[in-house]
Amino acid sequence: MTLKKKAVAVALTPIFAASILVSSVSAAQFPDVKTSHRAYEAVEAMSKSGVISGFPDGTFKQYKAVTRAESAILIGRALGVKVSTNNTVYADLPSSSRAYPYVAELMKRGIFSESSRFYPERPLSRSEMAIMLTRAFELPASSNMPFTDVSSTHGAAPYIRALAAAGVTTGIGDGKYDPSGTVTRGQMAIFLNNAFNYEAPGEDVKPEPTPVPVPTPTPVPGGETAASVKAEYADDFTALQADAKADLNVLAAQAKAEVDGGTDLMTVYNKYYPLAKKAELETDAQFEGIYSKLVADLKAGGFSESEAASFRTEYEAAKKKMEDDLINSIL
Repeated sequence: MTLKKKAVAVALTPIFAASILVSSVSAAQFPDVKTSHRAYEAVEAMSKSGVISGFPDGTFKQYKAVTRAESAILIGRALGVKVSTNNTVYADLPSSSRAYPYVAELMKRGIFSESSRFYPERPLSRSEMAIMLTRAFELPASSNMPFTDVSSTHGAAPYIRALAAAGVTTGIGDGKYDPSGTVTRGQMAIFLNNAFNYEAPGEDVKPEPTPVPVPTPTPVPGGETAASVKAEYADDFTALQADAKADLNVLAAQAKAEVDGGTDLMTVYNKYYPLAKKAELETDAQFEGIYSKLVADLKAGGFSESEAASFRTEYEAAKKKMEDDLINSIL
């Protein structure tokens, strides 16, 4: 075990020890993260360890995009860093920001590059996430690139290779990584949990028992249908739309308050339309991530990609309704 891994383990041991007192069959931490969701175990683990937390309403919002500022806080907590008082940080990150001390410390460690700007509110991309986690957890280099959408000349290629070799990521399916895609809170929990639990070959390795061959079950005709595959994703799409609706409601309430207060309508429009559009693009990216996983599972089961089309149709209809509701609520 490397010194950094030992330091992380020491920092989190008291928290993990306390979590043992909680029953292993206790209810989920967050009502919007079900046991059937892919991120469930990672969210539970990272929540109990104090690395990640939910929102004041008790939800986790696993499909909400992670900002660069939020990623600094999460990685800082996962590493168990003591916040820094270093003042050499970025021009666009005020010292009053909650992320400020974490960013300062992680920059000092070389996890963030020195630059004039940090762009704290920009959604974290999957390329940036690969760079940060590879540096933070000192993942070893690898020459094998398992993803077809990451060229050898891509700036994050060495980090993405390291992330894949360490088992921190398996991509989005169909041999792709989606380097420009946005990282969601659920995905970040998975990545952090995988990175924390990674052990390089030869590090505290215990002999594995000889595996007992398990006979491959004979497929039962009609056992899995396209409908059953889609049913596993229904809650994910519903939760995504609910989160998007909640975010737009907040913007609508703020915009309406300004209009009611006498602010010119066009001034309000020019202020809030870009914010609403940004939220829409983030939700679109999250939708495409879930949709691509559904399509991959359908293809793996021998079903047509067209089986997933109903989800896209429903999503586009819901998005149109949300846009109309946003305009009507302001006017």
